[in-house]
Amino acid sequence: MQLQDLYANFGEASPSLQVQLVSTYRAKRAEDMAKPCTWPKPKKVTKPRSEKLRAAPLSKEEKVLQKLMGLTKKQIVDLRSAV
Repeated sequence: MQLQDLYANFGEASPSLQVQLVSTYRAKRAEDMAKPCTWPKPKKVTKPRSEKLRAAPLSKEEKVLQKLMGLTKKQIVDLRSAV
């Protein structure tokens, strides 16, 4: 089945059928335009994770924890933000 088979050719339709199709389209369009327009809310812009990591220097205690427990800087920053 092709797309052209789904709909009748508007140009080949009788004038009364054309009027009917146009009037139903206009009614549906007026109904759609009567509905209030809702725009999506803008997303909250945050700094990329790499900038957060660069901007958050580790304290001496955190560096010791990093070495003792084998944690990454990202994990320590996540733990710090969780507290």
